[in-house]
Amino acid sequence: MDAMTTELLDIPANAGRLLLERGGTFLCPLLKANDFARYCTEREHPITPERLLAFERLRLFFPIFRIAAPEGKRIQLHLPLRDDTPFRDGAIVDTASRPEYPVPDDVHSGGEAYYSIFQISSLTFVLSQFTAKVSLEGFLDEVKPEAQWTSIGQQLGDVVRAGVDQARRHAYRPAVDLLCQFISDRYYPHVRGNQRSILFTEGGFVFDEWTVRNARSWRWHEYARNWSPCDAETAFALTPAKLRHAYEGLAMLQSREDPIASWHQLVQFIAVAERDRLKGAALCAETMRYGALMLRRLYKDLYGEDLRVPNEVHGTVITHIPELSVRDDPLRYLEYVVNRYDLNPRPKLTLFVEGPSEEIAVRHIFERYFGANAGVHGIEIIVLGGVDTATGGKQDRYRAILRLVDYLHHHQTFAFVVLDTEGTAVQLKRSTREALSTLHPGRYTTRPDYVHLWRVSFEFDNFSNTEIAYALTAISGGGARFRSADIAACRKDKVPGAALKKLYASRLGYKPDKLALARILVEAMLSPTSRRNAAKRPIMKVLERITRLAAFNPFPTMQQSWEYNQRSNYLGKRRGKKVPLRDLEG
Repeated sequence: MDAMTTELLDIPANAGRLLLERGGTFLCPLLKANDFARYCTEREHPITPERLLAFERLRLFFPIFRIAAPEGKRIQLHLPLRDDTPFRDGAIVDTASRPEYPVPDDVHSGGEAYYSIFQISSLTFVLSQFTAKVSLEGFLDEVKPEAQWTSIGQQLGDVVRAGVDQARRHAYRPAVDLLCQFISDRYYPHVRGNQRSILFTEGGFVFDEWTVRNARSWRWHEYARNWSPCDAETAFALTPAKLRHAYEGLAMLQSREDPIASWHQLVQFIAVAERDRLKGAALCAETMRYGALMLRRLYKDLYGEDLRVPNEVHGTVITHIPELSVRDDPLRYLEYVVNRYDLNPRPKLTLFVEGPSEEIAVRHIFERYFGANAGVHGIEIIVLGGVDTATGGKQDRYRAILRLVDYLHHHQTFAFVVLDTEGTAVQLKRSTREALSTLHPGRYTTRPDYVHLWRVSFEFDNFSNTEIAYALTAISGGGARFRSADIAACRKDKVPGAALKKLYASRLGYKPDKLALARILVEAMLSPTSRRNAAKRPIMKVLERITRLAAFNPFPTMQQSWEYNQRSNYLGKRRGKKVPLRDLEG
């Protein structure tokens, strides 16, 4: 026996009995021929019970076991088996071990054959070898007489017969299927998940005309605690070389057959219920992936080593994206993966504004001037509800908002704060020059220029006295008339905003509707008849800057890129030696 042969997995003696007595009967129940054929057909392997029987007769593809009940005799097996009585009585034939046994003449003969879902990988190989594709137009070619086609058919038959002889001697692939089934009750829940949760069922009572599976008292967590990987090692005579070869062979087959293999990092995080909606070859590859991942877990439990993930087994990976060290944290891993596919819904920039009126104005400007919702630009707008909300209370004066800014910058979302110059806003801006990040030691919390203060207020900085007077008159509904001189007087007051509210209330008896005021002011600013160019208004310059910041903020796809960006001058001044601004890394 050569070294290569000793590294191949082989079928254990009494393999069918091994499965029925000791593993793989609860979470991945064996399927009758009809159900297995349907299962495979849904996965782009069209097969019928009749063809399965033909493969069995040719000794190419075997069920796990056969119930060989004489016609008219009623047999119902309780799984898992308690002893070997059904085998000794001849009620069950252990077909997985490939013994010599009489195969029924047709599928309607007494008894039933049962298959494992993991046998779809071996069936893939068999179907590829014994399913020919024929171009029918060749039969219409008058140059080739019928005799030549007969000769071609004979040659093809010789090739197939040689393939049959080779396939009969090959037990490695079926052995992999059996091992997957044997360990399924232990590992299947782990692979039927989305990296953050696992999926399994327990309890229940399932039966058909031949078998009964009573799982009412079976509990997976208890089974998992008591299960030993050495049982599988002993039963299948495993060695590190054998198990590694079995895993890599199945993993490469899965990757080759999977039409969406290049998206495997993303697919693994999708809900199982949605992955089950895949079709054809993609769904077939899912079953193979489950088997491969179970073998990978078995290898880790037995030999303490993490093998490459299924879709990275073949070829040489120069740079892992993201890094292997990141993948132990599924949330961080998912973040880098969705960044790679540009699916991260997190904003590229969060704009903090003082109140609802500023929010209305900014959103209206994005819709009318920039031509799209702020979300299209990757910008989220948050209303602070006043300067004091941003600057904090007595226990943390001036810096409450900076803690949130630090968190956003830690996740590479730019944070831009726009406030009126009132209260403690000036102290807040000053504090940005010394506020060190508590989340990353390489930078300050933010850049001082990311806190923008209006010289007076949003309204007075961006709109003329005439425009404000017109807007106040409009929202009054004709109840009062305001002139530019009235607004000029308010502008000279120590607190212009309060003076404006007082002016309006003195004439109408109630405070102005600031939301309506903001809408009218923005409409007037964007009107073609406006005397002042909209692009030259301070608010436009601020919004153009934050739009550029958002547009040139690529979310990182690797930990290395994230670390580089954290230490750049974009998110906050770098501590220590000053470095020039550089582009962020994706």
